[in-house]
Amino acid sequence: MASMTHRDRVLAALNHQETDRVPIDFGGTFTTTMYFTGYERLKGLLGLSHETVMVSKTRKLAVLHESILERFDVDTRYLALGTYQGNQMDVDENTYIDEWGTTWHKADDGHYLYVDGPFFNMKKPGLPDLENYSWPDPDNPGYYRGLAERAAALREKTDCAIILNFPTGIVHQAQFLRGFGDSLTDLYKNREFVCRLMDKVADWWIGIAENALEATRGNVDIVFLGDDLATQLGPMFNPEIYRELIKPRHRRMIAALKSRGDVKVLYHSCGAVTALVDDLIDIGVDALNPIQVSAKDMDPEKLKARFGDRIAFWGGIDTQRVLPFGTPEEVRAEVRRVIDCLGRRDGYVLSSVHNIQGDVPVENVIAMFDEARSYHSARH
Repeated sequence: MASMTHRDRVLAALNHQETDRVPIDFGGTFTTTMYFTGYERLKGLLGLSHETVMVSKTRKLAVLHESILERFDVDTRYLALGTYQGNQMDVDENTYIDEWGTTWHKADDGHYLYVDGPFFNMKKPGLPDLENYSWPDPDNPGYYRGLAERAAALREKTDCAIILNFPTGIVHQAQFLRGFGDSLTDLYKNREFVCRLMDKVADWWIGIAENALEATRGNVDIVFLGDDLATQLGPMFNPEIYRELIKPRHRRMIAALKSRGDVKVLYHSCGAVTALVDDLIDIGVDALNPIQVSAKDMDPEKLKARFGDRIAFWGGIDTQRVLPFGTPEEVRAEVRRVIDCLGRRDGYVLSSVHNIQGDVPVENVIAMFDEARSYHSARH
């Protein structure tokens, strides 16, 4: 097969068409990049000295430099919104309050964790609590500052698939506002409140999507949405709860994307999400990330057989055991295995299962992407 452009390679995979090699994503989303300490080591091994730019204040993840992307022949490019203008506060050097009123605190390992929010520890909040709250403005200019120009520059300077990263979805944002446990309990015991909260978040999210897709019209290929639905063992809630309460709101969000541009939807949920894949297909998801192969019922061979003609897979290279603890040759063997499973014929973009953490030997990172580039010819 003739060589393809990076963009055509990714879009062909998402359209379930054969590609000249498996497409590679490294850093195209804020769940497929590297924790900054590992990135510094990778730069050192490759002899690079550029400044490391972070995804955000609370996500100590690297925005990969073009020199890294070119070294690994990466097919994707990262595009994201700007920072909200106003209504945020640094409490101290380790504590930050975002535009939602959620408090984030830096843990000893450098990761930020949400520790408080506007509806935390309320026994049973009601609709007045939501209506009286000051919600962030989806038209805030900070979100869009320079967005159109950055998108146009990526389209002009590269032939890669441009991924516009959207903010966290309704499930996560409810957790950040209400607390993890209480937000899940609300799905069963305080439905009126949690449904209205999710509607408020979805309205904000759709407003951002409309603005951002208008600003970047024609210069975005894929939109990325992250909203975890599962744990390592299974869905985070009864699948019927998802279908009744969450899925209609996800459907509305994805419909807003697809009505405003010729874009593919890449949806991220960690964990054992198999029971909900049919639902994600139903609402218009084109590709599923991160394919957490270490989770229950997430065997790549079975996923490909069951869903492979209806949804593309994005991820699949294990970050719990193989990347941090395997040898470079074991990493290469795992890359070949996953490509043989998920990349058989079409419908697969290779990346790590979630972000590559600081404990991963950089030799394994190099082995993963170098093997992905070279293995295609061996499987045809």
